[in-house]
Amino acid sequence: MKYALVCKNEPREQGYRVAEIVDAIPFEPAPDHMWVECADDLLADAKWFDPSDNTYKDFPAPTNTQSSGDQPTTTGTQTI
Repeated sequence: MKYALVCKNEPREQGYRVAEIVDAIPFEPAPDHMWVECADDLLADAKWFDPSDNTYKDFPAPTNTQSSGDQPTTTGTQTI
């Protein structure tokens, strides 16, 4: 079992950022950080920690809010 350093002062979604993953707790964290057990395959900044149910969750998929029709048409030429 590994441990995740969770930064309570860096909100992500409805929880907090996972800043570091270690094999054993190497130091006492600052008051705005905490160590939480995690799976061996968890990567820092790949998921966020949800304190309401003590789980790690995926970030939502990014959305493209700009349609291609909003972009100007180019012909590959340059006017100088």
